[in-house]
Amino acid sequence: MNKIVRVVLLLCAVQGMEAQVNPWSYAGKIKFPVADSIAARPYLCTVNSSGRLYVISSNADDANAHNAIFYANAGDSVFKKMVDYNLNGDSDTSKGNIGALRGITTLGNDLIVTASQPYPKTKPNTLAAAYYYKNADTTTVERYGFNIAGSGYGTFINGAEMTKDSMMVTGVDFGTSIRWYNFGYKFAKSGHGSYNSPDTSNTSVFSNAVEPGGAQSSGLDLIRDVAIIPGGDYYNKKTPLYTSRNSLSNLQQTGGIAVWMGGTQVQPIDYVPSRVTDFDSFLSFSNSIPYGITVDAKGILWVAGVDTTRRWVKGFIVDGVNAQAMYDLPSQTSGDNPDPKGAPFSGPSDIAITKDRKTAYVVDRYMRCAFIFKNAATGVNNESAGGDLNFVLSQNYPNPFNPSTIIKFTLARGAEVKLVVTDLLGREVATLVNDYRSAGNHAVVFNAGSVPTGIYFYTLTTPVSRVSKKMILQK
Repeated sequence: MNKIVRVVLLLCAVQGMEAQVNPWSYAGKIKFPVADSIAARPYLCTVNSSGRLYVISSNADDANAHNAIFYANAGDSVFKKMVDYNLNGDSDTSKGNIGALRGITTLGNDLIVTASQPYPKTKPNTLAAAYYYKNADTTTVERYGFNIAGSGYGTFINGAEMTKDSMMVTGVDFGTSIRWYNFGYKFAKSGHGSYNSPDTSNTSVFSNAVEPGGAQSSGLDLIRDVAIIPGGDYYNKKTPLYTSRNSLSNLQQTGGIAVWMGGTQVQPIDYVPSRVTDFDSFLSFSNSIPYGITVDAKGILWVAGVDTTRRWVKGFIVDGVNAQAMYDLPSQTSGDNPDPKGAPFSGPSDIAITKDRKTAYVVDRYMRCAFIFKNAATGVNNESAGGDLNFVLSQNYPNPFNPSTIIKFTLARGAEVKLVVTDLLGREVATLVNDYRSAGNHAVVFNAGSVPTGIYFYTLTTPVSRVSKKMILQK
C-alpha cells in the first residue's frame, strides 16, 4: 500500500512544533520615542541572529511619515532610533537616495534596507536603492542603486530577504515579479550588491513569470513583501519562497500569497508562481498594505492582515498551493474570534519571530507600536491524558482535492490517536497517524498518489471516541 499512497506528515510533533491549543499570549508593546511618535509610521520589520527587532518607518503611503530605522532589544519597552533619513538629507527629493523605505532584512548582525529613490530626482524613471550596514553600524554604510553603485536597481523593489548565501530576493514592480541581488559572490557581469545574472550572457536578471494576480495595473497592487525558509537551500529548485501582494481594490481582487518554485538564486529565470489559498479566505487580500509575511524556523508561514472587518496575524501550514491556519495571535479586533486579552490591533503590517520561536513581534502601522507575543507551549511530558478527552476533526481542505489535501484536528488533551483513510467498502487506504499526539492543533497532508477518483472517508479514533468525515478525490 505504501507504494501506491504517499502520505506526507506535517504534524506538529514530527516537526518539533509546539502543540498547544493557543500557545501564544499577548505580552505588551514597544513604543516609539516621544520625539518620533508623530513621524514614525512602522511598515516592515525583522529580527537579527541575536534576537534584536528592527523596524522601518516609511512614507510609502503617508507623506508626513519619516523614513527611518528603529530597533529594540529583548525587554525594551521603547524603540531606539538608528537613523532618520529625513534628518540627514538622504530623503531629500533633489539630492537624496531614499524616497520611501520598502524592505528590511538581516544577514547575521548585518542590516540591509531597500527603498525607492525620490521620484522628482529620477523622473521620468522609477528607480530603487539599497543600503547595507555592516554590524548595523551607520558609519560603515554601503549604498547601492541606479547611478549610485551596483546594477539592476532600475525599478522599485519591495520587501527583502537574505539567504544564508548572501543573496537577497525582493519583489519588483517591473514585470510584477521577483529579483535576486548578489551580496556575496562575484559573477562575470555581476559584482557585490548587484542583481544576479544566471549566466555570463546576462540574458535574464529575474523570473520571467508574473505574479498570479497579473501585471500591476496602477502602481497600487504590487508585491509588497517576500519570505524565505530560514536557512533554506536556494540552490535547490524545490525550496519555496513566498511573496505577498495587495489587491487593486476591494472589488478587484488581484492580491494574495504566491509560492514560487522551480528556480534557484542563481537561475531565477526558472521560477514559476502559484496562488496559495485557504478555506476561510484570509489569504484573499484587500487593498491594504503591506501584508507583511515571514516564515519561522519550523516552516510556518506567518501573515499580518488588515481586511474590511478583520485585523489578524495567523500562522499557516502550507502544502503546495493549499494553506491551513494553525496559529492565531490573540487580538481584540480579529473580527471572527476576538480575544479580550489579546493585542488591540488596528493596522498590523508585519510580523517577525525570533529563531527560538519564543517571541513574536507585530508592528502596527496605525497604533504606531510593536506588539509583543510570547510562546508558552507545554511539552508532552507535562500533559495528562486522563479525564474527559475532547477533540475536533475538521473538514479536509481543499475538498474535492487532487491529489493532496490537508486534514486538521485539535486535541483537548494528549492521547494515543489513530487517523486512517478508507474507501466506500471500508478498506483501509492509508494510516496517517497511529501514536501519541499532544494537546493542540495538528495537521496531516494526505497525498492520494495513484489512488483512483472517488469518495473516501477519514476517521480519527481516540481512547474514548471516534468520528469520520467524507472527502472527494477528483482527478
